[in-house]
Amino acid sequence: HPFVHTPAYFIDNHIFPPSLTPELFSKLNSANYFTVYPPVCQVVFALATWVFPTSELGGVFVMKLFLLVCEIGTIRLLLRHTELAALTYALNPLVILEICGNCHFEGAMIFFLLAGISALQQGKIAKGALWWALATASKLLPIMFLPIVWRWLGWRNGWAFIAIFAMGCLVLFAPVLAVLPNILESLDLYFRQFQFNASIYYLVREIGFQKIGWDIGEISGPVLGGVMVLGVLIIAWRTRSLLVSELPDPENRDKLSRSLSTPLLFALFLYLSLSATVQPWYLTVPLALSCLMRWRFMIVWSGLVALSYSHYLGGGKQENYGLIALEYGLLWGFLLWELSRIFVKKAAPNSS
Repeated sequence: HPFVHTPAYFIDNHIFPPSLTPELFSKLNSANYFTVYPPVCQVVFALATWVFPTSELGGVFVMKLFLLVCEIGTIRLLLRHTELAALTYALNPLVILEICGNCHFEGAMIFFLLAGISALQQGKIAKGALWWALATASKLLPIMFLPIVWRWLGWRNGWAFIAIFAMGCLVLFAPVLAVLPNILESLDLYFRQFQFNASIYYLVREIGFQKIGWDIGEISGPVLGGVMVLGVLIIAWRTRSLLVSELPDPENRDKLSRSLSTPLLFALFLYLSLSATVQPWYLTVPLALSCLMRWRFMIVWSGLVALSYSHYLGGGKQENYGLIALEYGLLWGFLLWELSRIFVKKAAPNSS
C-alpha cells in the first residue's frame, strides 16, 4: 500500500519489491515522505508496474500513454469551444514538455476538470460532479473551487453538486481513508518546508529577514494560506454578481462556460501568487482555463516560467532571485496592462 510505508522503509528493511530497485530508489527526491498522489494516479502507477514489473522505461511508457489519452480528450473538449483554444493549448511548449514529456498528472486533472465544466454547461449536475471528483482524485486542487461552483450553480443545484461530488470522492478515496493521517503529514511537510520560484511568499520572507533576522515562513505560510482562502471566498461571492451565468445555455451547449472558467482562473492565479512553491507544470491548469477566454497573461507566464529551469543548472538547486524578479515583474506588468485595457473599454461607452 503506497500510503502505509515510505520508500525508505523498504530499503531500510532490505525489502526489494520487483518495481523498487536500489537504482530507482537513488533517483527519488522524497524517499522519506509518504506519497501525496491521489487514487487516480495510484491506479495508473499500479497498472504501469503490473504491465512492466521490472522495467522503469516500460512503466513510464504506460503513464505517458495514459496522459496522452487525457491530452487528446482535453484537445477535443477545447475544439468544441474554438479551434484557437485547442491550438493555443496543444501547441504550448510548456504543456508539451511538462505533461506528456515529464509525465505530470496535471494533464489528467485538466481533462477531468474541463469535462466537468462542459457537463455543467449542459445542465448535467450529476455528471459534472462526478467528473469533478475524478479531477480531485487526480490532483487535490479542485477542492479549492467548490465555493465558486456552488455559487455559480445557485443554492439548490450547488448543494446537489456538492453532495454528488462528496459521494464520488468517498468512493474514489475509500482505499486510502484509513491512512489519511499519513497523507496529511506529507501535505503539511509540503506546505511548510518546500519553497521554489515563489513571488509574494519570497517578498514576505525577505521582509522577515530584513526586519527580524530569520525566516518567518512557518508564520507567513499559514497566513498567506488564510489570505488565499479568503480571496477564493470573495471570488465565489462575486461570481454571479459580476458574471452572467450560462447554465444552461441551449444555443451554446457545446461551448465551455467562460462565466465559470473566469473565476476559476483567477482563483488559481491567486493561489499560485501566494504559494511558496510554483513549479512550471503547475501553470498548465490555469493555462488551459485561460484558453477559453481572451485573457493572455497565462500564456505570457507559461513562457516566462522557463526562467525557473535555470535554477537547476549544474544538477543542484540554486535559485537566481534576479530571474525570479524578472519573471514576476514582466508577468504583473502584462497583467496590469490587460486589466487597464478592459477598464478603458468599459469606460469608453459611458464617456460617450
